[in-house]
Amino acid sequence: MPTPYHPSQFYSQEIAQFVIRLVYVSTCVNGLHLDDVQSIVSTAQQRNEKLGISGMLCWSGEFFLQCLEGERGLVTQCFARIAADARHHSVELIVSSPTNVRWFSEWGMGFSRLMSSHRLDVDSLAGQAFNPYLLEATDMQAAFSQLSQHAQRLRI
Repeated sequence: MPTPYHPSQFYSQEIAQFVIRLVYVSTCVNGLHLDDVQSIVSTAQQRNEKLGISGMLCWSGEFFLQCLEGERGLVTQCFARIAADARHHSVELIVSSPTNVRWFSEWGMGFSRLMSSHRLDVDSLAGQAFNPYLLEATDMQAAFSQLSQHAQRLRI
């Protein structure tokens, strides 16, 4: 019987120490409510603080957009756990790259709830309603910068 895949099996200990930024998008299952998402964020804040992972979760009621930052092996394991969660589907990795600067160094996990009328001022969305599947990797910093200003008011 083949050995199950484990995300950390392909990283040496030395490589795993690098900080990476990982961004993904997904589609929420029907019936997911704000209380459910607040529970996700609360759990993530507690877990991430212990692991040294920072980031932000954006939820529009239909989509998730999330950024995770931290030690490569820990972020990879966290993403594998998130990707397997039944509360969303169509998970697409947009960015996974080393970084020297964290965008969310002050947060274990920030949270932004987006209304359907919310628009991001980024080229790849060009004034359209929020759909993170349309975001280009080059627009991520601008998008998260705008979303984090909104999130500071809604932080759990």
